[in-house]
Amino acid sequence: MPLLMTNETGDLPEETTVEIPGNDARAIFVSRGQLLSITDINGKQPATLFAFLQSDLREFLSPHHTRVFSNSFILSLGMRLMTNHRRPIMVLGRDTVGTHDLLLPATDKDYLSKQGSSKSNGCVENALAALKDVGVSPPKLPDPVNLFLNVELDENGALTPKKLKSKKGGQVLFRVLLDSVCVVSSVNKSVGLWSEGESTPLRINTFNFVPSFD
Repeated sequence: MPLLMTNETGDLPEETTVEIPGNDARAIFVSRGQLLSITDINGKQPATLFAFLQSDLREFLSPHHTRVFSNSFILSLGMRLMTNHRRPIMVLGRDTVGTHDLLLPATDKDYLSKQGSSKSNGCVENALAALKDVGVSPPKLPDPVNLFLNVELDENGALTPKKLKSKKGGQVLFRVLLDSVCVVSSVNKSVGLWSEGESTPLRINTFNFVPSFD
């Protein structure tokens, strides 16, 4: 699907750049017609992506509905990400990494504590705090889309974590189809299935036109 920049509801808002520290989260408002990019600044850093409609926080990005609609558990170019009301909320238009997950839930403090990291918040706590910072309190936090996360599902249904493949500057770019508030979290990777050291920063950008890439 081409990333044509059209906006039928008026002028697009100012473009935005947001840096996300390691093991933290940030939330931003995005408008229909904008492009949303998420960049792994240093490489090998998974990210969780949540999104809610600005007009109704009860409608949100749903990995479950996305899998059913696309008949796939693999996020791929041109795939429409669906809400729990079966409406497309964004579409993947660029992907330099190619390994993402639509199956696993977000980590929380309880899970990390059981893995030996009792002082760390998980993506759940970080995402809720980031939403609160922008004045948003959703009735529930759904499962996320896990970007830059490498998971293998074999023919017997077993999930196996695989080595993280995202390189420095790895990026995904989505076309936004509904006015949304998005929250992105840098996953704690000091413990658990992908124990590869300390979490590192991510970057979110919004664009009002198709950017050029080096």
